[in-house]
Amino acid sequence: MTTNDILNQVIELSNPKHARILDGADNSSDKVYAVGLMKLRAIARAAKRNHERALTLWDSGVHEGKLLATLTEEPKKVSSAQLDKQVKEIWTFELADYFAKNVVAKTPFLLEKANEWTVMGQPEFVRRVGYACVCVLAKSSKTLDNNYFVKHLTIIELEIQKTSNWVKEGQNYALIAIGRRNQALNTKALKVADTIGEITVNYDNTSCKTTDAFKILSSEKVQKRL
Repeated sequence: MTTNDILNQVIELSNPKHARILDGADNSSDKVYAVGLMKLRAIARAAKRNHERALTLWDSGVHEGKLLATLTEEPKKVSSAQLDKQVKEIWTFELADYFAKNVVAKTPFLLEKANEWTVMGQPEFVRRVGYACVCVLAKSSKTLDNNYFVKHLTIIELEIQKTSNWVKEGQNYALIAIGRRNQALNTKALKVADTIGEITVNYDNTSCKTTDAFKILSSEKVQKRL
C-alpha cells in the first residue's frame, strides 16, 4: 500500500464538518480530516509497517498522516536525528502520545529523549512528548530506580501550576504514572498531588476534563494493586 493509497482512505473517511487546518507554532499547517483513531488503526493494520513510507506519511502535511506514520513506523530503523526532527513537528496531544508510545518507546533512545525533551526551555510540545516518554518509563522500565522518578516529581511540584497548557497535561499524566509504579513512589506522588491542589488543562470546546491525579492515586483500585 502506497502513501497515496493510505491518504486517499483518510480523505474518504473524513468528516467535513470537523475537518480543519491545524496551525503550528512555526506557521506551518497540517490538514486535519477528523478521522477517528479506531479507523486509523484499521488502516495501519492493513498497510503494515514500512519505514520509508512512514517518513513520507509524516511529511504529507496531513495530521492523520503523521498519526499513521507512528502506527506503521519500523522503530528499529529510526535514528536519534529523525526523532529530534519529528518531535518539533507535533502540535496535538494525541500525536504527542502516539509518537512517544509507538515510536520513541520502541527505540534505544527513550531515556535519552525523556531527559532531553523535559528540560525547561524546550518548546511546549517537545516537553509534552518528553513527559509522555517519562510515563512510558514509569510503566515499563526495569532498571531505573526511585530516585530518577523522585526528581521528576520535584520538578512537577514546582512547575505544574505555572507551566504552559500541554506541558501541564504531560506533567499531570507523568505524576499519575510515577505514582502507580510502586508503593514508595505512590506515597511521594500523593504528597505532591496534595501540595499542587486542583489543576486545569484547557481542552477548548471539547468534552475532555482534567484528570484528577490525587483521586486516581488514592483510589482503592490503585492502592490494592500496589
